[in-house]
Amino acid sequence: MGMKDEDWQKLDRKAKSLIRLCLLDLMLLNVSGESTTKDMWDKLGYLYRTKSLVNKLFLQNKLYSLRMKDGDSMAEHLNTFNIVVSQLASVDIKMSKEDKCITLLCSLPDSWDNLIIAISSTSSVLKLEDVVAYLLSKEIR
Repeated sequence: MGMKDEDWQKLDRKAKSLIRLCLLDLMLLNVSGESTTKDMWDKLGYLYRTKSLVNKLFLQNKLYSLRMKDGDSMAEHLNTFNIVVSQLASVDIKMSKEDKCITLLCSLPDSWDNLIIAISSTSSVLKLEDVVAYLLSKEIR
């Protein structure tokens, strides 16, 4: 015995409500006219998962304009950095570990310049894991 139409409609309404609760207001406006959960989900996928040139440019700009301010948490900055790098990977923009290191170090405030020089003078090859561990340990101190 399958589910009744009214049961499916009730589940669909619940699913749409749950998705709406998870969306930013700006995103919600883009899917407000969709009548089913599937339509809503498809539209969200089209708008936000697309590998369009515009999305790639937006994400690259977001990464290269990312700057930590003096007094900000290094852990939070690293989290934001990693999220943007992951978003870039999802649109097929892969970064080498060295490029990630360089971009991360360039995103630090000027007050970290001596530390950056110290990190880059220790080796000719930058390892992301080592750089992250060093940055976190310096913040703790």
